[in-house]
Amino acid sequence: MPSEIENQEYSEPAYTKSVDRAKFPFYHPNIDEKLVPETRELLEKYSHIPPEQQSQHVHRVRDLAWDIRAYPCTGVGAWLVPQLCRNPVYPDILKRVQAGETLMDVGCFVGHDLRRLVYDGAPSDKLYAVDIISHWDVGYEMFRDRGRFEAHFIEADIVSQSGKLTQLKGQIDIISITQVIHQWDWDGQINCCKQLTGFTKGPGSMIVGNQIGNPKAQEVTLKSLVVPMYRHNPESFAKLWDQVGSETGTKWETQAWIRTFEEMSFGAQDGAWMEPGVSLIEFVAQRIE
Repeated sequence: MPSEIENQEYSEPAYTKSVDRAKFPFYHPNIDEKLVPETRELLEKYSHIPPEQQSQHVHRVRDLAWDIRAYPCTGVGAWLVPQLCRNPVYPDILKRVQAGETLMDVGCFVGHDLRRLVYDGAPSDKLYAVDIISHWDVGYEMFRDRGRFEAHFIEADIVSQSGKLTQLKGQIDIISITQVIHQWDWDGQINCCKQLTGFTKGPGSMIVGNQIGNPKAQEVTLKSLVVPMYRHNPESFAKLWDQVGSETGTKWETQAWIRTFEEMSFGAQDGAWMEPGVSLIEFVAQRIE
């Protein structure tokens, strides 16, 4: 019998399958504040959507995505705020992909971070996207780039050892995973990170992203979500990767930073439904052995 953390359902908690917009505190009817300048620029210059049409466009697309799965990031419009390009190592990531290295976006959603990479000059055929449920067509609807965006999408559960992902084992230089790892407790996060490690090519590979964190590392169970989740600070995040390394025969060097919601261009109220002190943790894990 598989353990709870190995069960595919654990990667997709039951609450995500309800689309009742009145049920959750993280469905915001108006997400205009998430249309930050970088996103407006991308929609105008990459997707050719005039500024005056952008608000109506993103609200329509958000509801298409919500009707697939009720994710908190969907409800608050967090996906409209570019994340990967804010990471301190983004310039290095862009140079590496431009030079031919591969990047895999885990929990890619509509592929918003990948579009930013392409807009900034990365070749889309070097990009891989993985998610447990497909919002890929919604991404084409969002960015109006069907036929010119050539990233490779795979619908699969990252922790289930899906055969769909076998081709990528040991083939990826850079993994981006944003707002994903935090959905599990400590053991679940260890399991997820061990799976991620298996996709990396070797020393020099890196795993980057951000997720919900807390200056006080702790496990929390939110009333509206039910499932237990472990919140990291930089110290606990380093310990997580020390354990991952010891269990996989690899070694990792981590950098992590606690960020406020405002620092990441989110609203101050976006975390109000969560525990006291909630914040974001941005990270880089570099494989050194």
